[in-house]
Amino acid sequence: MFGPGFDSPHLHQLTVNKCIMNLSTDERIKMLEDWAASDAGRAFFERERLRNELKESRFRRFEEYVKTIDFDDLMYRLILEHGDDWCAKCREKGFTEHPNNKLGFLIDYLVHNHESIQVQQLDCPFTNEVWFYKGYYFQMIWGQGVITKIYNKDDMKEILCL
Repeated sequence: MFGPGFDSPHLHQLTVNKCIMNLSTDERIKMLEDWAASDAGRAFFERERLRNELKESRFRRFEEYVKTIDFDDLMYRLILEHGDDWCAKCREKGFTEHPNNKLGFLIDYLVHNHESIQVQQLDCPFTNEVWFYKGYYFQMIWGQGVITKIYNKDDMKEILCL
């Protein structure tokens, strides 16, 4: 009657979202509390607890690992892994250049375990945060996407930009 796809699951979700938006704040809170107390809600929070425990365990293992290696060698390897081949592979898959799993883990570790700092030389007009770790500056800049930059500890030279 209304054309193809009008009764699609997407339309149903839009209808549900519109109904939720019409609820008062108290009704939304009640709805969330009911969901959190449900089997689905409890299962969700248990999965999240286990994921966080795993992440924290990996962070602690990483801290022990870093004590046994030359961090400059690790950074050198990570920089090499993000060369032209990596960037081409990202673009071939239709993605912008981004950190691989190893560098992504290191950045996640910094974000969750270290305070960001203000560095005048790295200030930019976009929302950004900088972390200093083992002699390197790690900067994340948010705009229409996310740019990750790493700077050398000695001369503030940019050594990686994804």
